[in-house]
Formats: sequence, C-alpha cells, structure tokens
Amino acid sequence: MKLKNSIVAIIALSSMSFAGGDIIEPVFEQETVEVPVEPVVVPAPAPAPAPVVKAAPVVVAPVVAEALGLYIAGGITDIAARGNDDRANLFSDEDNQDRQLGFTGRLGYDFMDNLGAELRGTIGVSEENNGVDSFQQIGAYLKPNYDVTDTLNLYGLVGASSANLANPTDMSSSETGLSYGLGLDYSVSDSISVFTDVVNYMKKSDTNSLWGLTVGAGYQF
Repeated sequence: MKLKNSIVAIIALSSMSFAGGDIIEPVFEQETVEVPVEPVVVPAPAPAPAPVVKAAPVVVAPVVAEALGLYIAGGITDIAARGNDDRANLFSDEDNQDRQLGFTGRLGYDFMDNLGAELRGTIGVSEENNGVDSFQQIGAYLKPNYDVTDTLNLYGLVGASSANLANPTDMSSSETGLSYGLGLDYSVSDSISVFTDVVNYMKKSDTNSLWGLTVGAGYQF
C-alpha cells in the first residue's frame, strides 16, 4: 500500500512539472567584492595675475642751497701792530711793535651751504705798551667755508677793513684796505659753537702790519 502511495506522489509531481508549475529555485548568497577607487585630485585654478599699477612719474626738484641763517659771535683777541714790515708777532714782543688785548664782535649770515657774509669789529681794551692808542677796526667779509666733519667747519675771510694804525710810531692815522683771515668753528650743539681765527686786518703797501688772533663762541638763530 505504501509503495502504491509513493508511486502516485511521484506521478503527481511529474505532472505538475510538465504542466508549467513553478519550481522554487535555490537562493545562493552573493559575496560583496570591494574594488579600490583611486581619489581624483583636481588641481586648483591658477591665481589671477596681479594688476599692473603704473607708478606716477617722479619729478625731481632742482637742488637749492639751504640758507643756514643768522648768527652772532664774540671773543677775546690778541692784537699785534708793527710798522711797515708785515711781521707783527702775535705770540711775543718785538721791537717797534705794540700788542694789545681786545674784544671782537661778529655778525654774519650763511646764505648758502659753503658761503656766507660777515661784519666784524675789533677794539683794544688794554695796552701792553703804555701811551699807545687803543686799536680799532671794522671790516666786511665774504666767508667761504667747508665742513671738515659734521661738527668741524673750516672757513676763510676776505674783504675790506678800516683800522687805525696803533703802534709806537704812529698813534692816530687810519687806513682802509684788503683784509683776510682763516678760522675753525666747532659746533657744540645745533645753536652754539666755539671758534678761533687769525685775521690780517690790513694788507696794504706802506702801512703797518696789523694782525689779530681771536678765540670765542657764537650762537646761530
């Protein structure tokens, strides 16, 4: 009986197969496959070129010498006067010579870096030799100068001078003539300086030799 039932079941299944019945196919588990992906690097865009700015034309102003201003100065002067040989000695007594101690005042204006003008006067305030008139002089000068360093200035003096010819042989006459000198000025500050100079007060034929050595200080406005 069991055999008969088994045969019937097999026949039934076969009939369903031929009759178009659905047969459930087995399900297979799929394995996930990972494929490495290379990252794509996108280059950054090139920076935009900087705008070209045209520089304004440079206008060079003409160089003008700077005015240096007004100054005053004064100092003690060793004066030597000697007759007719241009050999007055500022440092010792000589025959036919008078030496005096005096005071010199200066008023000047430096209108260019290397050129100025100056008025100066000298007067004797004591006499070494008794009975001799006090020396008196006034002169006007051009003053070329040169900065040796930032603080040291070398200057010259050239101009005209009027002076009395005080000496043991001629105590009253006066003359006007060429005068010249040379000096050094040292800046202590922007306004204050000290100086020394030697001046030939009178360079003229048939006149007495008149020289002065001055040491003093000045103030620049």
